[in-house]
Formats: sequence, C-alpha cells, structure tokens
Amino acid sequence: MAYLNNQINLFKKSFKLDKKRFLSVIFFDFIFILVSYIALFLCGMWLNSSASKISGLDLTTLTENAVNELAALKSFYYGILVCSLLLIIFLFFAWSFFQGFIWNTILKKKFNLDYFKKFLLLNLACIPLSIIFFFIAAIWFWFFKSVFLFFSATGLNKSLVMFILLVLFTFVFLPILLYLINCIPIVYIYFTKKNKILDSFKNTFDVAVKKIHLLYVPCLIMSLVFVFLAVITIPFNILPVWLISLASFVLLVVYAAWTRFYIAVVIAELERIHHKI
Repeated sequence: MAYLNNQINLFKKSFKLDKKRFLSVIFFDFIFILVSYIALFLCGMWLNSSASKISGLDLTTLTENAVNELAALKSFYYGILVCSLLLIIFLFFAWSFFQGFIWNTILKKKFNLDYFKKFLLLNLACIPLSIIFFFIAAIWFWFFKSVFLFFSATGLNKSLVMFILLVLFTFVFLPILLYLINCIPIVYIYFTKKNKILDSFKNTFDVAVKKIHLLYVPCLIMSLVFVFLAVITIPFNILPVWLISLASFVLLVVYAAWTRFYIAVVIAELERIHHKI
C-alpha cells in the first residue's frame, strides 16, 4: 500500500511543474515536428520533380537518345540515394538538437556545444538499441493483434470481447510498450545529469533492467492516462476529420511532454530510494 501511495504521489508531483518549462518542451516538440515535416516535404517534392523528368523513358532501343536517358535514370537513382542520406543525417541532427534542449529543460540543465557533441555520440550508440526495441515492439504488437483476432473469433458477446481487449490493452500491452519506448529517455535522463555516455547506459541498465518490476506501475499510470485521453476525445467524432486529427495531434504532443516529466520524476525517486547517482 505504501508503494502505491508513493506512486500516486509521484503522479501528482508530475503535474506540479514549472509551466514555462512544460510549454517549452511542447514548443520544442512542435518545432522539431515542423522542421521534420518541411524536410520530408522538400525531399518528396524533389523526388516527384525528378521522377517526372524521367517518366516515359524508352530504353528498349540502343540509340544515342536511349543512352542519354539511361544516364538520366542513373542520375535519378544516385539523387535518391544522396537525398535520402542527407535527409537521414539532417533528421538525426535535428532530433539530437531538440531532444538535447528538451531534456536540459526538463532537468534544469544548460544546453551547450560540449553537451550536444556528446549527445550526438550517445544517439549514435542508441541506434542499435532503438532497432532492438523497435523489433521487440513490433513482435509485441503482432502478439496483441493475434490475441485480438483470437477473441474476435471466439463467438463471445461483442461487448465482453471489447471489454477484455480494453483491459489487456490498458494493463498489459500498452504498459509494456511504454516501457520499451521510455528506455531511451531514461538513457537521456542519466546522460543529461552526468554527461557521461557509458555511465548513462550502466545506470539505465541498473534501473530499467535490474529493477524492471518497479517501472510497471509508472508505465501503467501512463497507460491509464493515455486511455483516459483517448476516451475523452470520443465526443470529438462529431467534428470534421481535420479538426479531430488536429486535436488528437495536440493532445498527443502534450501527453508526450508530460510523460517525459513524469518519467524524470520516477527516476529521481528511484535514485533517492536506491541511492543511485
């Protein structure tokens, strides 16, 4: 009971935050999304423009014109490769820059060039870890989909099936998914506090793996908040689709900002209890 009371207090504490910092995190998220969208849009425009120039090429006959067309086709493919590579590099730098600002804002630290350079290296080191988590999440999603199909085919009462699936989604599927999603932010938390890459992974392992059982309730709370937000948006269905999408997007960004403050509070409490850092 004491543990649950402590978790409830942490949940309440996550809302007692500096509104300026909270709004700053939301602002950085919006800017990152906007910048990413513009980059993707420009890249897409270039690809469409380049593709239109080579559409209708006839390479069936070996003529001088066909040779020129083949050269144009090769140039197009090289362009795709270069454009994709530049886009990935740009998004990587943008992600690192804005995430660095966000976590320094959350933890009341100062963002500087030295931090940013190390944060870039940290994100490079996190790529294999992110890929592993992505595949685990994909497998977990496939498993939940299989469970959904299983219950749907049982012939049980539809309302009962939906209730069972909602319970499984809220108390099992989503908490585990949120745990996987928040492993990298935990690395960011420890790195921002100590500015040491290896120690960040070590501390994350000590908390996220060795004490994984202590993270279930926080992940469950985040899951319950997500489901609550999803439920309160149901009345929005009477609105135009674009307005529903916009409202859902804004709520999702706000939710993502809150989860980072909340997980920071949780990690700080775990450090206090278990004398970490």
